[in-house]
Amino acid sequence: MDWKYKHFNEEAVFNAPIQSVLEAARAVVGESFADIEETTDGFIARGRSAWYASTATATFRVVSAAAGTQLAVELLAERASGRGYMLFDVGGYYNAQMDKWFARISERLGASGEQTLVSKTTSSYRIQQGCLAGCIVWLFLVVFLGVGAAALDRAVFGQSPASFQGPFSVAASIVALLAGVVAFLYVVYPEGPTSKFIRARLGRTQGNGKP
Repeated sequence: MDWKYKHFNEEAVFNAPIQSVLEAARAVVGESFADIEETTDGFIARGRSAWYASTATATFRVVSAAAGTQLAVELLAERASGRGYMLFDVGGYYNAQMDKWFARISERLGASGEQTLVSKTTSSYRIQQGCLAGCIVWLFLVVFLGVGAAALDRAVFGQSPASFQGPFSVAASIVALLAGVVAFLYVVYPEGPTSKFIRARLGRTQGNGKP
């Protein structure tokens, strides 16, 4: 295990020539990292991570693939920074950053990302954010509703303090789970029926509150 750097390795295949992929990658990464050094099969970019406030080095390599050009990225992020020591990439920040690089490269290569970005090894940034939002909502409601539900179960049904199996506790768990699923859908599918319904309800509530 490398205690100085955290290693991230991802790759994507683009339906475009090697030179076009390299030019798009340089332009996208140049928005984040100012220092770019050319190599025989790609380039190396160096800069600072805004989230962890640490230095990072990204090595980009391109090779021909059956569907176009394969772009492999190795990202080394310093574990020690002003915000502490990074043992794990909490929240998947660096993988999400690489996923956004691939998406931006695809946008530069063509009008439609689905037609240009053939495949990638990174998980969707939006899915990661949705999972995080769903877990936070679920955890908050489990704690918040669970305490009240357990008290109601003890008061109404005379359950012991260690028991959380009463109907109110079960209902609280179900509500927390459903709320977590809704939060996940809201983040992952911002234009989906669930998100539109929530925004419509919130807009109606705010409209009713106006004098």
